[in-house]
Amino acid sequence: MLRTLLAPNPSPMTLDGTRTFLVGHGCPAVIDPGPDDPRHLQAILDALAGARPAAILLTHSHPDHGALAATLSQRTGSPVTQGDAETDAGAIRAIATPGHTPDHVCFLWLDTLFVGDLFMGEGDTTLVAPPEGDLRAYLGSLERVRELAPRVLYPAHGPPITDPLQAVGRYRRHREERVQQVRDAMRRTRSSDPAVLVRSVYGPHLHPGLRSAAEGSVRAILDYLR
Repeated sequence: MLRTLLAPNPSPMTLDGTRTFLVGHGCPAVIDPGPDDPRHLQAILDALAGARPAAILLTHSHPDHGALAATLSQRTGSPVTQGDAETDAGAIRAIATPGHTPDHVCFLWLDTLFVGDLFMGEGDTTLVAPPEGDLRAYLGSLERVRELAPRVLYPAHGPPITDPLQAVGRYRRHREERVQQVRDAMRRTRSSDPAVLVRSVYGPHLHPGLRSAAEGSVRAILDYLR
């Protein structure tokens, strides 16, 4: 009752692309329809095979997750929402999980949690950067996932995470270690300039495509420390 479609938008920030999830068949939900790409739109319509979705669900409003939502809604007549939905495969419940963005939600279906950008399917971190990102809210959202204790996490980028509690611990430890690294770098450099701190914390081998994200992460940590 769960199908996954991969959008053709790979990048350092999206890994191999954005995953769109279809829950149900006769009356499904479409979770994160993805970027505004006609190839991906056609892939979703082909997978629906004429079925009208109960809802088009967005984990958050970033364009790699939701730019296609309005077009898909026009083509299917289905509403776009960040709320609960009822499908022929059961109920889907929206869980507020701010941190990556203020509007970020996860969707709980049975013992499965669709986590948008709260987790990535690879590594042990995700982007939390101003002006949208808030580290304190993000850490709270990790705790909320731990309390839900789902069996599997489905990120929008990367493969499923089959040990959610281990992943929550790993993500929390990584962020705590990064906070300490920023504290140490501030002492070493006697600076609170994010660009200076990025060079000190991440070193010279940081992928150029990730430099802006790293600087944003440091800014979020500075806000947290304040």
